[in-house]
Amino acid sequence: MKNYEHLRTVPKRYQKAVFEAVFCSVGLVVFGYLVSYPFPTKFLSLAPLLMSAYIISRRIHSPMATLAVFFRDLFSRKKLIYAFIGLETGMAAAMYYRGSIGLPVLPATLESFALVGMTIGVVEESVFRGFIQGRLMKLDPGLAVIFTALAHALYKASLFLAPAAQHLENMTSFFLWSFSGYIVLGILRYYSKSMAAVIIAHATFDLILYAENLQAPFWVW
Repeated sequence: MKNYEHLRTVPKRYQKAVFEAVFCSVGLVVFGYLVSYPFPTKFLSLAPLLMSAYIISRRIHSPMATLAVFFRDLFSRKKLIYAFIGLETGMAAAMYYRGSIGLPVLPATLESFALVGMTIGVVEESVFRGFIQGRLMKLDPGLAVIFTALAHALYKASLFLAPAAQHLENMTSFFLWSFSGYIVLGILRYYSKSMAAVIIAHATFDLILYAENLQAPFWVW
């Protein structure tokens, strides 16, 4: 009851944004938990995914207008600087992660799945930093960054938490590193006032990380 009363103190024009961000996030986490199960549970996982997609779709009145907002003033000096920061951030994070799991810091080959991995990163950024953080930004930028990072990290963790999924050896470390990385992306999104920097960062990370993969890892549904 106290939580509900606290929500009522949020201005009415922002309450809808809060509900949309929360329900979209919950839908994605539930989907991530269920998708590793065999049929028919895998089929049922589409329900929360479609719920999240429906919530997002209601805010897309024109795909071209949405893209224009995402990449506004892309070639301005400020946006180019942040795009370069995003590129460097993605490269550094991928090289560090590859080294931490015993892979060469830089890949020796580039396989076709790497391009699929980049696409996944672009979609995730569009959903989390684009829609969820974007909806909460006017309410409180700090809250928007933290909530979005938490939602994204929970979604990633949910892919490994289901009994039907293959588990990671150190889930706590994976969650904390993911949360920290998404905080950095959220801050980059806030200060750059553009999606370009975070999309470049995430796409670069996935490109380098998955460069040598011949097929999708087990956590890619």
